[in-house]
Amino acid sequence: MKKITRTLLLSFCILSIFSCKDDDPVAAPIPVVLNDTVVVYENDIFDAYTLFSPLGATNTFLINNEGFPVHQWESDTSALISYLTDEGNLIRVLRQGSSEFTGGGATGAIEILNFEGEQLWFWEYNTPNYVLHHDIALLPNGNILALVWENKTSYEAIAKGRNPDLLFAGKVWPCKIIEIQPLANNQASIVWEWSVWDHLVQDFDATKENFGNVAAHPELININFSGGDANFNHLNAIEYIEELDQIVVSSRVFNEFWIIDHSTTTAEAASNTGGNSNKGGDLLYRWGNPQAYDVGTAETQRLFGQHDITWIGNSQNQGGNFLVFNNNKFSDKSSVDEILIPQLPNGTYSLAPNTANLPENSSWSYDSELIFSSRLSGAQRLANGNTLITAGRDGILVEINDAGTVVWQYQNPIGTNPAIFKVDKYAKNHPALEGRTLDVLPIEIE
Repeated sequence: MKKITRTLLLSFCILSIFSCKDDDPVAAPIPVVLNDTVVVYENDIFDAYTLFSPLGATNTFLINNEGFPVHQWESDTSALISYLTDEGNLIRVLRQGSSEFTGGGATGAIEILNFEGEQLWFWEYNTPNYVLHHDIALLPNGNILALVWENKTSYEAIAKGRNPDLLFAGKVWPCKIIEIQPLANNQASIVWEWSVWDHLVQDFDATKENFGNVAAHPELININFSGGDANFNHLNAIEYIEELDQIVVSSRVFNEFWIIDHSTTTAEAASNTGGNSNKGGDLLYRWGNPQAYDVGTAETQRLFGQHDITWIGNSQNQGGNFLVFNNNKFSDKSSVDEILIPQLPNGTYSLAPNTANLPENSSWSYDSELIFSSRLSGAQRLANGNTLITAGRDGILVEINDAGTVVWQYQNPIGTNPAIFKVDKYAKNHPALEGRTLDVLPIEIE
């Protein structure tokens, strides 16, 4: 693997100049100056800027491929994740200082800054009964999909069929998705919602709600599959599939990703009818761990504490391609897996009872000790076919080509806490960056 440093590049340029004949001048190549944070730099890197919010800092940065900041948004509050809109606004999910919910990933507020750093909107959703957590997804209409934990009492959970032995401190935190419409004066309207609590099944107590055959209802979520923690399904990533008006989420505890119909009304999302699928808010598809719906064994499990499920488009055989960071697939390595799930021509899925959902294995996979991270992390398929990987625990960013060769590697320089949840690259012609001058800033990331 070729590792380019500033010294090597400068030497190459000088050598090129002196090796040329006087009567046949050749222009010296422009030297590439690299920050010490760049470990690997190859020619086929995706030409883009990387947006990231270090967990050990309060600011958000845009860096070039050479590792230098070209823009920063200053803040007094650290963000778990940040995204750029086409208009050039920055949407940050903020980590609030206090919450009744102690699970990792609790946030509590969202802010929108313009490109110059002026706060346009701030909205807090953090009470003893609910809190924002982990990820968001931006919708084309300007609304925001966000993950939420709800607080349910032991009485409510037992009524739904929860095994009392699986309760933690008398609480259960089912996940919920809300669609937020930002309004003026730091206000917001929740215009749509979906909750795990409306789509449960259990085979523990026939006298309680949701009793049934778990394996016969893969469209429902077993309230007793996981125990020992109030955070019993732990959604940690959300993605909007615009062309199908669907949502895909990652459940770390269930070791699955779930696909949900977004074309429903809120009332339909709480039922099992309505929407483009006519299945309401029931799961349209699930993949990763058939044991979660009482099918298969440990040998058929394919996802292990995964993060960052993303949609990378339809293929010619009418399959749906998803990319996921598979954190704990191996004891000493993580992997990035591409999954081609069977999809019907109309964009729906066949979710058969009493059987493990196809495919049996991923269609493409990359694993390495370099990207091992037991938590956090993500993956993004880039426009040139490369894959950008965030090894979140150690703050390592890696870009690989389609052959699995590392073409770019960056190390977050914050030594005390280098962790990063996940990052995205934005092409230099992205609408958010159009017409903007992005020169290297005289600052350090700290």
